[in-house]
Amino acid sequence: MGESFKVKETLTTDIKKIIPFATRIAGQVLVLTGSDEEAFNVKLALEEALTNAMRHGNALDAALKVTISIQADEEKIVLDVYDQGKGFDYQCLPDPTAAAHVDKPSGRGIFLMRNLMDKLEFYDGGRGIKMVKYFRKDQR
Repeated sequence: MGESFKVKETLTTDIKKIIPFATRIAGQVLVLTGSDEEAFNVKLALEEALTNAMRHGNALDAALKVTISIQADEEKIVLDVYDQGKGFDYQCLPDPTAAAHVDKPSGRGIFLMRNLMDKLEFYDGGRGIKMVKYFRKDQR
């Protein structure tokens, strides 16, 4: 399979930049792992993290930026997404599967990221999120 890769980029807060960036990273994951499923899972989690950073973190303020650091090898990928917003209390998130929240159009992103990735950790008052996905060898 492919070689390891590192990416460190800063994006201006612009929702239109999310899909092209996440698609490019997913392509690199596909080359690295040979797994469409792994590439799709990483793409979806990265899209969610970037959307949250831009929409909720930076409040769609084009003057604010999102910094993304990615390190990947054949065993795992580590994604770090950091916004310039005020942060949030990530310990008080409502459960999107609870009856009171099922019909709400938002609130599923973090739940989804937790299910797609193996580790999820917030830092710096919720301005940063670090996600880890271990690649399964049986997928190759």
